[in-house]
Amino acid sequence: MQIVPAVSLEERAEFEHSTMLPNSREATSARYFRFDVLGTASSPWNKSAARVFAKLAIRQLSLPNSYEMVQAIKKAFTAHLRTIMRRYKLSLKSRPERMQMKSLGRRQARKYQLFHQRRYLAYAFKPLRRHTAMLERLGVDGTSSDESDHETEEQTTYQILTPLWRAPHIAAWLRMFDSLHNILRKSGDSSASHGSFPRRRRVGQRRSTNIKFVPGLPLEVYDPGWIARDARRKYDLHPTTEQYEFSHQPDIVE
Repeated sequence: MQIVPAVSLEERAEFEHSTMLPNSREATSARYFRFDVLGTASSPWNKSAARVFAKLAIRQLSLPNSYEMVQAIKKAFTAHLRTIMRRYKLSLKSRPERMQMKSLGRRQARKYQLFHQRRYLAYAFKPLRRHTAMLERLGVDGTSSDESDHETEEQTTYQILTPLWRAPHIAAWLRMFDSLHNILRKSGDSSASHGSFPRRRRVGQRRSTNIKFVPGLPLEVYDPGWIARDARRKYDLHPTTEQYEFSHQPDIVE
């Protein structure tokens, strides 16, 4: 479905000026409801649209006319509006740009899923439980991303893109979580997630181009070569001097 702007720049400017006057009206009405995809979700026009929508929803759905209900509806409306606005901005881009943005979105989703897969396993599997706090500190930004030349529904192989700032031995420590997940999944253990087809990740020489790093971790988490290339990085990292054992029990897979 094509999204077409329903509010002109002139209308938006006129309404924003009217809000400074006493007894100003809402930007839109229930009969001719419009929101502004050219502005921001929190613009005066869209805040007005959220109020009109909340009143309409309460009346038509016979919901409690309470402050909490109004705020909840306005919050849901604004969240949905942001989604619509993202789709509109995406529609303005060329096909190659749209394909690239969708690919980056899928990559970020896989990264998010991998982090929570490891996190869940650490909480559910007793031998890994001592590492839950460190996994939380690494977070999604400390998780490697991946990419593939083509994406299909099944058996796609993704090349791992390790963060530039992360020391090599951290990857080996994290891959044990993934190995255990695959073993538990094959055995039908409830500690492993089910549903989607298992993802193959291949270790390569490529590194992620994302310059974002996670500060405040033990110094050994960071790649010494990456720090040495820019002396200022150590000050930005604020590394701790704690000694952490990035290892697993020898018999953990038995």
